[in-house]
Amino acid sequence: MAKCLGCGREFATEQVVLLGQTFPAERYCDVCREGEIVEDEQRQADIRWTRVRVPSAYDGCTFETFEPVPDTRNALAVCKQWAKELRAGTDLRQGLLLRGNPGAGKTHLAVAILREIIWSDQRKTALFLNVPAWLNALRESYGDGEPPPNPSGYDLVVLDDLGAEDWSSWARDRIYNLVNQREQQRSLVIVTTNHEWPDLAGRVGGPTASRLRRLAREVHVDARDDFRARDAA
Repeated sequence: MAKCLGCGREFATEQVVLLGQTFPAERYCDVCREGEIVEDEQRQADIRWTRVRVPSAYDGCTFETFEPVPDTRNALAVCKQWAKELRAGTDLRQGLLLRGNPGAGKTHLAVAILREIIWSDQRKTALFLNVPAWLNALRESYGDGEPPPNPSGYDLVVLDDLGAEDWSSWARDRIYNLVNQREQQRSLVIVTTNHEWPDLAGRVGGPTASRLRRLAREVHVDARDDFRARDAA
């Protein structure tokens, strides 16, 4: 018998003789060893999640905390199924384009998908980009600003609030390059936008919109009430 260094309980273990002295083969009981494994997995998941760069404002965004109304229940089911298939190793050819009015819960669903993937699969890498903020950081990096993360090489990239950026040829070019790169790498995207296709195409440009149609399946996230306003009520 030996006394566990973790919980202090006695447990059965083999004895090892070294240089004439006897030592327990294990210093921690099975319960403490399993707990250490769980804690280590939690630490690794926390590290992976930090690398996704989801803003802290969305820390509580999960499928469980999404409160569907009749007009968003289908979107929730589609997002859950998509995440489930990706976790199962299905060779998904399309991501999702979550379209709806402001406050419908599009970003909540996108972050919930990221959380499902990152916390369950150590191999997958993902990145959250708020498109207007990413473009602003890119502009500032031409001076003394810190460059924003490069989305190349990630298994999954969320392009949040696409179409809300300044409507300029420079912004169009940057977004085209990003989307074209995702298509060439056969990589997945999740897009959130407030705009219908004609308006979105006018903002990001026809070539980008055409690629997005191939890259992402359109999902309507329609809500009569603002999701954020319901939370604040």
